[in-house]
Amino acid sequence: MENRLLDILACPRDHTELQIQGKHLCCASGHRYPIVDGIPVFVLAEKEQTIPIASASLRASENTTGGPLYIDTLGLSESEKQGIDRDWTAPSKIDPAISYLVGATSGWGYAGLIGKLGSYPIPDIPVADGCGELLLDVGSNWGRWSVSAARKGWRVIGIDPSLGAIMAARRAFGGTGLDLSFICGDARFLPFKNDVFRCAFSYSVIQHFGEADAELAIAEMGRVLRRDGYAKIQMAHEGGLRSTYHRTRREYRNAGIFRVRYWSLASIRNVFERHIGPTQIMAEAFGGLGLLAGDWNYVSVKAKLLIIISVFMRKLSSRAIQLIRLADSVYVVSTKR
Repeated sequence: MENRLLDILACPRDHTELQIQGKHLCCASGHRYPIVDGIPVFVLAEKEQTIPIASASLRASENTTGGPLYIDTLGLSESEKQGIDRDWTAPSKIDPAISYLVGATSGWGYAGLIGKLGSYPIPDIPVADGCGELLLDVGSNWGRWSVSAARKGWRVIGIDPSLGAIMAARRAFGGTGLDLSFICGDARFLPFKNDVFRCAFSYSVIQHFGEADAELAIAEMGRVLRRDGYAKIQMAHEGGLRSTYHRTRREYRNAGIFRVRYWSLASIRNVFERHIGPTQIMAEAFGGLGLLAGDWNYVSVKAKLLIIISVFMRKLSSRAIQLIRLADSVYVVSTKR
């Protein structure tokens, strides 16, 4: 494990300092967290998990089995797991786990590229240059936003409950010279000291949490941000046209624990201002979730059409503020005071 991580890590249960003891990180209260192939794992066994891969990561870390792919912690179908196993020994510039994770992490527009990815789709993270300051990527998975932030000069810490995705990120980008570190953990119980990060970023993650869990995660981001640090978080908005269609369908409530939760603008503002500070909300996408202009070269013709509409509407909403009420997803920017 990187020794410099110890400067910012803390026990996620009581926020006390951690020390390396063999293959574990330990606090003065006796809480122990395994280090697996250099990656610390901070999944709390006594907590109900927001997603099954967290429990799978905990089991893998305790039994030290499944490496180096930790394929059962990726949250993929059996056929996709078989594809990763098949492609693992074939020469490729693309990590096989990422090639199959791309559909789950980058949206339905990538459906035709699952298992066939030719290059890593790295979006342009909408934050300023970092100048070596700390950015926390909450729900980093295989690291697409982490890489983007590191390219802008941030020292990035990515955290995700999928041990396999974290390992894939390290395999793919560990030798690129970018200032990247990855940790397996839970957004609701961040394993960091108070007041250390200049920025917390999260995309398509908190929107999958139930209201109570989302509030825990937002409060934790507020805790680890330094004074005048800021969070930029993507959230699904209930007022969007496509959002309204999805959340009113009969199948929606049976979609499982990790289904998208849609928030009102008032609820978003209320929770972020209470737990972080002054908050600005801006449109992120119209016509669906996860529509990124940077994905243009990867996605289908249908997705490209929606991207065009979304980009046009987003630009229009910067002048006609009321159009934010029709956005399917928004960026929430909160500054800690």
